[in-house]
Amino acid sequence: MGLAYAQIGAAEVSRATTVKFNTVCTRCHEGECSGRLSFSSGVAATRSHVRRYLPYSSSLEVEELFAILKYTKEHCAQYPLPDAVPANGVWGAEALRQWRSPDGESYFIPLGKLTGGIYYLGLRFDGKAEASMRITNEKFEVLLEEQQCKDQTFDLTLPVAAEALYYLHLKSYATLLGLTLSPVGLHVPAACTPSINSCIAEKGRTWVP
Repeated sequence: MGLAYAQIGAAEVSRATTVKFNTVCTRCHEGECSGRLSFSSGVAATRSHVRRYLPYSSSLEVEELFAILKYTKEHCAQYPLPDAVPANGVWGAEALRQWRSPDGESYFIPLGKLTGGIYYLGLRFDGKAEASMRITNEKFEVLLEEQQCKDQTFDLTLPVAAEALYYLHLKSYATLLGLTLSPVGLHVPAACTPSINSCIAEKGRTWVP
């Protein structure tokens, strides 16, 4: 599954902290590219704010969260992560567990670099689940938003217009047991044949090219 750390300069940020930022902090700070925030006071000014929402954060975690937010504001981009995408495009339960929020309410899963084309995305939960998902690129542009109600599996076609790094933001109390991502030529859901475009229209998919 790749390395557990991303690195910028001498600073390393753990995967666990990256997940916390993208499942908790981004409720307010996602895509926050404003230059209004001053970093002259450093981590000290951030500590009380972080611990208001993540009360058990260590000093190291506070420093890491500060580093991610600083990068987000300065580069207006998703904090870079090492490649953690399985070679076969299939995530199992253990791999997915590492990308789940501490409160068990959401996931942040890097999907890797996707080139233009149509992809199959399949999610499998531990039971019937209510879930909402959003897929964005590294510049926080939304590719797709979708919701499901009380299904154990969630299958959809994902049209990608431009090559970029993409990320899945998933909110659900259910446990995600499996995720599959593949070019549609390798795995075409039966529900989406013979016409992918009509399938997207019939199922009300929201596609932002």
